[in-house]
Amino acid sequence: MQAPDILVYVHIPKCAGTAVRVWLRDAAVEGAITGFRALYPERHIYLPNEAWPSSNDARLVAVSSHNIRRYPPRLGARRLHYATILRDPRAQAISVLRYTQQERKAFGVPASVGTASIDVARWLLERTDGEPFENAQTNHIALHEWCDAAHGRVNPERYGSWPKRDRATYERERLPLAKSLLQRFIMVGTAERPAESLHVLRARSAGIGLNLLPVDRVTVTNVTEIPEGDDISWIDRDPLGARLLESLAVDYELYAYGQTLLERALAEPNAEAV
Repeated sequence: MQAPDILVYVHIPKCAGTAVRVWLRDAAVEGAITGFRALYPERHIYLPNEAWPSSNDARLVAVSSHNIRRYPPRLGARRLHYATILRDPRAQAISVLRYTQQERKAFGVPASVGTASIDVARWLLERTDGEPFENAQTNHIALHEWCDAAHGRVNPERYGSWPKRDRATYERERLPLAKSLLQRFIMVGTAERPAESLHVLRARSAGIGLNLLPVDRVTVTNVTEIPEGDDISWIDRDPLGARLLESLAVDYELYAYGQTLLERALAEPNAEAV
């Protein structure tokens, strides 16, 4: 018997993905699907053969990860179907900012950086290593695929210190690349419309033989705490806030495209992605 297809949830940080991960896990625990794997190491970005050590293990039918950033259509004989959720870029950026405040050690925030959100935001915007803070959702989808196509010329972990020519080329090409990748996903939803997004995912997953739990079983999980006494209003009145908002321009275009994909999917929830 041929092993079934695999659903891969591409979990963009602070885009309501933890609730989806728990929902998929619960489907496996309750026997609605045969197997689920969560892949959340701190930094390592998986190659397909690392994410699924055995493509012949028919039990594994769903995966969720921050760290799957390449999207091959198959693993051996098995088809891979990707899904993700985008979020309003301002809301996502603020959530990342607050989570970084909350988990300073995990994110490597230097002791010299102040504790206020404006101080952490300045550090995030100016650092030259690690994941780029600007247009984080577009970069999450496109960065590693683009770097692979560049044949190792640039390192995605050193994005902030790339040569100007490579940086300019990537910035010009990342949005159309991200759109072309999302167009192939089985579902692209938005955090602002979670029930509609997951109804599409559930309907399309049924089409590949996966019977996920009802959408009303999804629970809100891992909500970032708001630091006591920290006023985020500087975003609308400080030059750094203007800079932060300008850094989300590409994400706003990708988010609008995601909304378009969701509307199309709601009109035909059982249709396969292109």
